[in-house]
Amino acid sequence: MGCTHKVPSKQLVLIRHAKSAYPVGVDDHERPLNERGVRDATAVGEWLANSGLLDLNLSVVVSSARRAQETWALINRSIIEVVARTEPRLYEASPQTILAVIQETPIEVAALVIIAHNPGLEDAASTIASNRESSSYQMLAEKYPTSGVSVFEVADWAAIATDSAFLTSFSVPRG
Repeated sequence: MGCTHKVPSKQLVLIRHAKSAYPVGVDDHERPLNERGVRDATAVGEWLANSGLLDLNLSVVVSSARRAQETWALINRSIIEVVARTEPRLYEASPQTILAVIQETPIEVAALVIIAHNPGLEDAASTIASNRESSSYQMLAEKYPTSGVSVFEVADWAAIATDSAFLTSFSVPRG
């Protein structure tokens, strides 16, 4: 009789930064969150704190843009103190660049959170999703708004590619 062994899945969480302001004379990279963005990023933190994902060996990678950094700072208030790695490549990243960042994740990491921007983030999520018939995918494909959170099960970081991840949920926590 053969032994069946399920490969433990890893959790990938893709978060679009919270809503930002558009102050006159401020470079796009330096745009801060607006009031709604502050509330929504806090709500994302509460959602993550209740998700059970943070009990895993967690790694967080955040775009260098101010709005992404502020989003993470507010999320991190609601959860355990996790030091995020700033990744300049995530600012204005293509889906291929986002996939490359995921593929570089050490094998021992059980959960990876990435905070980045559209259109690259939405396109990366759509690319890796293997279950496009699901209601979660339909919501994601319709609109990936600010503070949108997609959660995927992934077998191997290095093998992330088209149709390689199972989308378990798509949420847009609001504060």
